[in-house]
Amino acid sequence: MLTLERTFSLDQYRRDGFTGPVPVLGEAEAAAYRAKFFAELGQDEAQPGPTKAYMSAWHHRLRWAYDLAAHPAVLDRIEAILGPNLVMWAMHFWYKEPGNGKRIPWHQDGAYWPITPVKNVTAWFALGPTFRANGCLRLVPGSHKQMLEHEKLNDKTSAFGQGLKAEHIDESKAVDVEMQPGEIVIFNEATFHGSEANVSDVARVAFSVRYTTPEVKILTEQWSDAGRIKTYLVRGEDTHHLNDAIRGTVPV
Repeated sequence: MLTLERTFSLDQYRRDGFTGPVPVLGEAEAAAYRAKFFAELGQDEAQPGPTKAYMSAWHHRLRWAYDLAAHPAVLDRIEAILGPNLVMWAMHFWYKEPGNGKRIPWHQDGAYWPITPVKNVTAWFALGPTFRANGCLRLVPGSHKQMLEHEKLNDKTSAFGQGLKAEHIDESKAVDVEMQPGEIVIFNEATFHGSEANVSDVARVAFSVRYTTPEVKILTEQWSDAGRIKTYLVRGEDTHHLNDAIRGTVPV
């Protein structure tokens, strides 16, 4: 099994389809943001429980969430991959309370997204500790070479209705990306990833942020939940103006 390099490496990103984890927040800073997360849920962090809260697009209305999504230490690494002109277009919190029996099936993000060309870098951010028992992110190194067909899943434990065909997955090559609060791992739109249920008594608190470049057009008319998609030019310039109709406003 591949050993995590726990550093940012362009060579690893190109070879394996991901790089990291690397720290971007200190322990105290991560704890402060985690407290904001639970406050937004109306929960006590010491007693995390299930929620029906909508987990996408908090950065549209909460400045602290936007600041996380556009964190300079994250953008520095995304810029090293995508270049100087960066568009942040989506954010989603991936929360699993203790005992949450849902799993995220193996999938490639690009299979779900109506964007053209399909070009994206994701920063997956741990605000709390993530480990195998609480459903940490899992990745398959080197799986990003091509996009594959996804199929409908008849699995009540799956949080998604579609995923990769089982024949494409070699579990022996999967890596459990166990992370400390404040660390990120970075991967692209084709890297196989998923996660298992939380069978621990520790909540998994994480979020992902999606970044692309200005020449990518987001086909909002093909999204079932297009309201969560807004574009923010977080670095550089946009000379294409393909997504001006869905430009977001930074919350105060």
